[in-house]
Amino acid sequence: MKRHVSIAFIAASLASTCAFAQSGEPFNIGQIVPTSGPVATIGLRQSYTVQWWEREVNSKGGIKGRQVKVHQCNDEASPEKAVTCARDLLAKGVVLLINSSVTGPVRATMPLVKNGPVMIVPSPNIMPDPSTYVFQVSPSDLELTRAIAEFLKKNGTNRLGLVAATDASGEVTVESAKAIFPGAGIQYNLSRIDLRATDASIQLASVAKSDVKIIFSAYSGAGAATVVKSYANLGLTQPLMVSYGNISDPFVALIKNDMPRRLLGIGLKGMVPELLPAGPGRDRLLYFAKSYQEWRNERYDQLNLNALAYVDVVEQILRNVPNPADAPAVKAYLEKTPIVSYQTLRFSPRNHVGMNANDIAIIELKDGRWVAAGSIR
Repeated sequence: MKRHVSIAFIAASLASTCAFAQSGEPFNIGQIVPTSGPVATIGLRQSYTVQWWEREVNSKGGIKGRQVKVHQCNDEASPEKAVTCARDLLAKGVVLLINSSVTGPVRATMPLVKNGPVMIVPSPNIMPDPSTYVFQVSPSDLELTRAIAEFLKKNGTNRLGLVAATDASGEVTVESAKAIFPGAGIQYNLSRIDLRATDASIQLASVAKSDVKIIFSAYSGAGAATVVKSYANLGLTQPLMVSYGNISDPFVALIKNDMPRRLLGIGLKGMVPELLPAGPGRDRLLYFAKSYQEWRNERYDQLNLNALAYVDVVEQILRNVPNPADAPAVKAYLEKTPIVSYQTLRFSPRNHVGMNANDIAIIELKDGRWVAAGSIR
């Protein structure tokens, strides 16, 4: 009898020890991100925010007594490499996957998480089927296009020059333009360009007609700087609007010698804190802005904001879902719980895109700062 009691006591002690050891293990998070290649800037800017968040959380004792460990894999914006990254990270047992890449690589990895874990993406070009375990934190490209249309209508302008890439992201841009602009009474001249092109003069000349009051360069990466340089070489004077991914100090520094007369951008309201209502969202943004600048000695940008949204989603999952590796439980949590970041993300069983046109602002670079855009009439 004593022997049985001793065995039971030892077994219980071992179980308790194992449970404690398991609870003390870090939360392993996977991140697929292009930190080299043609869109390295997109990946690096997001990566810095993830590093900031990892340091911030762990310096305060972690989450539920556990540290957070982010395992990063560079996919170089290649669908094939993204698939390899996803397989490697899943083999490591990550409880959540962040895919910070561009359209093609994100799409290539989506079938790999059909049974979980939950994958969070920031690409506006991804509109996940709500039956999946994929959640997108940015407004969709369709909503971004709708916001541009509203801005043009408010400014009494119904003509737009549009330059889009020939890649998968550019194809989404073209489809969004077809879906939104004609119904809004906006005519647009479209030209496509390869991301590897070193000159965009032909494309710009074809869209910058005399009655076109604004030109939108709708893609990110090194190719976007090519458009700006050609814009300057042609002596164009219309305002130039750049896309979501180019609202950053590094991009501005890259084009400083070819700066258009007016540089506009389409981004989130969080790029201009004054556009946010007072409350937890603005407080979160201001804290991040101060802390991030102290750490990196630089200002945050749109890509940093994208990443802040998804790390805030990840943190709320880790804090509130007992087992973050339980994809159905995480899915149910996200579909019913608003996530407060600098702007509130609202997913639902019918929509896995967290923001919409109400979260978007057309902004303008003035005296080195992004502010709400003025009139283009």
